[in-house]
Amino acid sequence: MAFLFPVMGFLILDLYFNLIPHLLPSGTVFWLLYACFFFVLAQHVSKLTGLRGLADLGIKAHFGWKRNLRIGFIYGAGIWAVMYALLGVFGDFQVIGFKKPPEAVIFLIEAFAGIFLISLINDLIVRGFVFAHLKGKIPSVALLLLSAVIYALDDVWLAGFSIQNTVFSVILGLSLGYVLLKSGSIWMNTGIHWGLNMMYSFVYGIPGREDAKGLLLTNPAGAGDSFLLDNAHIFAAILLFIIIFATYNRLRINSAAEHVDFD
Repeated sequence: MAFLFPVMGFLILDLYFNLIPHLLPSGTVFWLLYACFFFVLAQHVSKLTGLRGLADLGIKAHFGWKRNLRIGFIYGAGIWAVMYALLGVFGDFQVIGFKKPPEAVIFLIEAFAGIFLISLINDLIVRGFVFAHLKGKIPSVALLLLSAVIYALDDVWLAGFSIQNTVFSVILGLSLGYVLLKSGSIWMNTGIHWGLNMMYSFVYGIPGREDAKGLLLTNPAGAGDSFLLDNAHIFAAILLFIIIFATYNRLRINSAAEHVDFD
């Protein structure tokens, strides 16, 4: 029965994250209130499941946490920018214009802040919470695989189910879980997630609000079926994992375990 409270805690946080936005009136103010209340909820739910709160989920103000966030953002945004550039070149979509001020400015503010919070909240649930309860109790490889599968299942809420998206989410989840396991804090993981989601928003629009378009105004170009184009996100996720695995130790990423928290 020891697992019952952690499972219930996970379900409370996950259902809040995925269901409440559909019940709220539209508008930035309501969405920000929803996001802020999540951290209050996560703090209390974590303590009820035997944790110390948000710190155990990975929100630690350790030395170099901002650098970790920046490096993660560069990884995610850089690889996804290259992917979308290649998709554009090979005819997956066509750029027909750009948002103009002040709409573009408002979009950038909403995207940077909103996408960061969405990425952080999702990471705290499907990785931070899971790692906090299972790290050291099961082998690291099993923990990485389990968190990646949970991430893929959770992504069904937003993207729907498909084999391609499930494979993509599992591979991406392995990268995000790996940097969390190595660094001991959420920041590089969220930086990667934030960066790739930002690139998605620039091309297609903020997730859940794609009808409003992104910074780029695009239309499908009708390039036809292509194995490479159809699976570009999977190849990008594989490339991300390879690059992270090959370069992580060389970058001297700051670990939460090596430094005293400031908070």
